[in-house]
Amino acid sequence: MAAIDSLAPRLATLGHVMHAFGIDDGDVQALERPPQDGPAPRPVLHGATLLLPEAPPAWALPADELHLAATLHAIGHLRHSPRRQAAGKRKPMSLALAGAIEDVRVDRLLMRRHPGVGRLFRRLLRGQPELPQVGFEALVARLQRVLLDPQAEDHDKDGGDAWVRKGRALFEAQTARLDDAEAFRELVSVLANDLGQLRVRMNLQTYAPPLPWHDDNSHLWAHGANAEQAETPLRRPPPKGEPQPTPPQAPKDASDPAPLPELGRHDYPEWHYRLERARDNWCTVIERAVPPALASAPTPPARAPLRLARSRRIDRSQRIRRQWEGDELDLDAATEVFIDRRLGLAPDPRLFRRNGRAVPRTSLLLLLDLSASTADLQPCGRSVLDLEREAAALLMDALRDREDRLEVAGFDSDGRQAVNYLRLLDFGQPAPADPATVLGAARPGLSTRLGAALRHATARLAKETSAQRTLLVLSDGTPSDIDVFDARHLVEDAARAVVEARRKGVRCFCLSLDRASEADVRRIFGHAGYRIVDDPARLAAVLARSYAELAGG
Repeated sequence: MAAIDSLAPRLATLGHVMHAFGIDDGDVQALERPPQDGPAPRPVLHGATLLLPEAPPAWALPADELHLAATLHAIGHLRHSPRRQAAGKRKPMSLALAGAIEDVRVDRLLMRRHPGVGRLFRRLLRGQPELPQVGFEALVARLQRVLLDPQAEDHDKDGGDAWVRKGRALFEAQTARLDDAEAFRELVSVLANDLGQLRVRMNLQTYAPPLPWHDDNSHLWAHGANAEQAETPLRRPPPKGEPQPTPPQAPKDASDPAPLPELGRHDYPEWHYRLERARDNWCTVIERAVPPALASAPTPPARAPLRLARSRRIDRSQRIRRQWEGDELDLDAATEVFIDRRLGLAPDPRLFRRNGRAVPRTSLLLLLDLSASTADLQPCGRSVLDLEREAAALLMDALRDREDRLEVAGFDSDGRQAVNYLRLLDFGQPAPADPATVLGAARPGLSTRLGAALRHATARLAKETSAQRTLLVLSDGTPSDIDVFDARHLVEDAARAVVEARRKGVRCFCLSLDRASEADVRRIFGHAGYRIVDDPARLAAVLARSYAELAGG
């Protein structure tokens, strides 16, 4: 309470500051909050009343300056911010990012109209403790710093600087509309989507607005009656003598599959287009396979069988000579028996021949994109992954009685050291009666490091003896991964992997569900090496036509 008592003499003065800025009903009071875990409390703006906590000890700055800055910031909200906006189904991280951008917007408005406010804010920024290096709060803190202080620079080298630079450029592009909060909605959407691609996580229990003069932004949002609270809960200690309640444990989702055991790890190079050389052993592919008896997700709805065009080429069977038994007498061998007897030699008793099947004409490896975006629903009401599974199942059924060999695999990635490769059906393995029993193991994963997956699939195809070896990729977008921030890098690497595959006699083709990524798909697979599927519901039919063309049907 001593800190609260020391704050009391300043409250009236800060209230007069609010009145001077035209907030006639403004009031400033002390925020009394019991000790709790988590970050230091932030100011709370309730109506026109500002509740101020004591200054955070980590900030080596005069408390009166921080409290003045908090009051000025609250004035900015009261004059310029929309209140009680519908939160809807927006995620906590999206709301926090929107609040952070709104904080900077109102601060910039105050700084533009009152230069002395700008000098105060920049002086406080110089007292900011050392920034954390990773995480959502670190990125937001660095973005706010460069937006409030033009002289600040982001020197971090872990890749977050690209996100910060992008955020700064997008914000500065809207400064002509600084008075319009709606003008910054698209900016928030773009940056939040990028954070999702980078797989940045927000810890609800430890997050607070990075700058201590910024309030908790609870006044910006109106949550539904049943909405989950995104704010850090206030946890009051139980009365003495009573045990601390045990926090409830989240029930374990019985549908979550147990991780499949690893079959092996394989290192592959990755092409660096700027250096114009491959970096050896740069990526690690972690290979897993589906056990034959693995239970699956519910069987997808029944579909019409996939009709594959019959081959127009004659399939000439091979006649295997000099067999111990067979379909007919080998006349050449019988003739040699008579000759050997006349010469007094022991004849070869293998007098039969039989018809052998020709070497399979085509080995096809169907590679499914299992990145997180495949969980997105399409206009037909089904996810991309559902459509991929259906197409793969129909292809398994269609090739069951044909001579072509089929392998089905899926991939996703979590950085260069963890490119996950899931073998769903191997070459030579009979397709299950219900393909869903293996395809159900394909789940939406993480990112899309296509080049490494292509190299591993090529290595598996290289072991096949078929006259034609084909790698067919089903994907819904451009390659990306959490540790790559140059959008062109993985595209160029995948294009290089396709070139390497073709040199080894493997034909590569892609069916893409994303028209917007056509330029990248063309760069990777070439002008004749891809097809865009504009209607995802027709993926299976397009796959059948592409297979017939690739197999020479």
